Amino acid sequence: MENSYFNEALSNFTKDFAYGGAIRHLVDKGYTADRIIREFHYPLSRETIEKMVADYRKGRND
Repeated sequence: MENSYFNEALSNFTKDFAYGGAIRHLVDKGYTADRIIREFHYPLSRETIEKMVADYRKGRND
């Protein structure tokens, strides 16, 4: 159980470190999750990108 939690946390950290800043920047520029997926081909699942976008927008209080 602990190992699973650690692996998930490490995976989330790695994705955010590698792509989070770029995705947040694109959201600030007005990009939607669909447009980011269509134009940038990040090696992330649709679900992951949509969650990053939604979490960022929620944190900004859009």
